Amino acid sequence: MNQLVRMSQIGEAETIKEPSAELRVPFAQSGAFVCKFIIGEPTERAICCGAPVQDGKSWCASHRRIVFEPTRPGRIR
Repeated sequence: MNQLVRMSQIGEAETIKEPSAELRVPFAQSGAFVCKFIIGEPTERAICCGAPVQDGKSWCASHRRIVFEPTRPGRIR
């Protein structure tokens, strides 16, 4: 599933910092309001980013820009 990104938002992505490693939690213990981006290999002992998320999203702003690729003009779907 692609996410639409406005051109004005592309410059904002460069200013987002990587979340602190201190926030990381095991995936099985991650709550409803933390980033579920898996750090490293996805195993039964996977570690999530753990940074706070907004609006019920699954990933923090930093990892959302990795997960979703901006659409390009003229791209055929």
